[in-house]
Amino acid sequence: MRKKAQHASEAADVNITPLLDIVFILLIFFIVTATFLREKGIDVNTPEDTPDQPDTIPPPALLLAVQEDGFVRVNNVRVIDPGSVKPVVQEFIAREPQGVVLVSASPESESGVAVEVMDQAQDGGARGRVSLALQKEAQ
Repeated sequence: MRKKAQHASEAADVNITPLLDIVFILLIFFIVTATFLREKGIDVNTPEDTPDQPDTIPPPALLLAVQEDGFVRVNNVRVIDPGSVKPVVQEFIAREPQGVVLVSASPESESGVAVEVMDQAQDGGARGRVSLALQKEAQ
């Protein structure tokens, strides 16, 4: 039996055109389906656009300044003991129901005194309307 001699010039040709068609179809399929995926994120609630009101009046404020020596100044006028802040706040809230209380603490004052003044103000009826601030150091 004789075998046919194979020549190097008779190499088998592989047609890859159908393979490329399938690859492009799969690529298009994954691109189209990937655009419909929606990732979960943080929901942001933006405020509504309201026109500016130039004549807005800020609420009345009661300033309680905690001094270095532990006493409290009321509206920079009179000095009281930190334990007697509650009646002052009650009287202020009775006069100004929408009023706010600002507790301004000196940098050299003890933090416990400022906390006691804030507690007294909240017990006096200013619950949720008490703010704490730190006084600037005198230069």
